[in-house]
Amino acid sequence: MNSLSIQDTSEVLRYSVVNFVKKNRTLSFGNECISLEKYRESKKSEVTNDKMNYFLLSKYRSVEENVLFTAKVLYELIDTKSKHVDQLFLEFSDKQGITINLNIERILYLALTFLFSLGKIVFNENMIRKIENEV
Repeated sequence: MNSLSIQDTSEVLRYSVVNFVKKNRTLSFGNECISLEKYRESKKSEVTNDKMNYFLLSKYRSVEENVLFTAKVLYELIDTKSKHVDQLFLEFSDKQGITINLNIERILYLALTFLFSLGKIVFNENMIRKIENEV
């Protein structure tokens, strides 16, 4: 005689819910049935709202955490000759009177990327040079 494997109630419930979702392509919350596509879209919108906006200032962040401000300071520090990235970051920390940590370094790289995307600076290995606009 074949022996039956006994499952606990949570496994039975989980199996029945998975089968219901596969069969009907809907989820039920209380008296409501929601399609899986609508449910996934609502979850995507919740996740995208949690991203950090580096271009806004608030009273909870220091001014050095703003990419636009940091880009302005870095652009002013870059002379006409090329500078090494580490030297530029050290000059930034001296001018602002802060200690560079991982978060500030991430903002500095974002600011350099912002300046590069605007065509204000160029990279040559680890050397950064300012582009002078001839108008």
